[in-house]
Amino acid sequence: MNMQSSKPRNQEKRLLIMQYMISFATERGKQPSVREIGQAAGLQSTSTTAGYLRRMVNEGLLERTTKTNRNYFVTRSAAELLRDAG
Repeated sequence: MNMQSSKPRNQEKRLLIMQYMISFATERGKQPSVREIGQAAGLQSTSTTAGYLRRMVNEGLLERTTKTNRNYFVTRSAAELLRDAG
């Protein structure tokens, strides 16, 4: 069995998703929908997009609230990582 490094697969896609979410929220004053996130990231289905978002929540990159339909948010620590990397 081949052991992989601990770096998540598709790191570039995750960064793209977080950057898109931040710019969308900044420009429009609300969070993007799952469908909008998927389209921006070039993902084929909302199910695939939801899988990415769920894993990112588990990794602490995103938070989720059930109070709204557009319920995923980039965490403060993830936003700081993006700022430092950029």
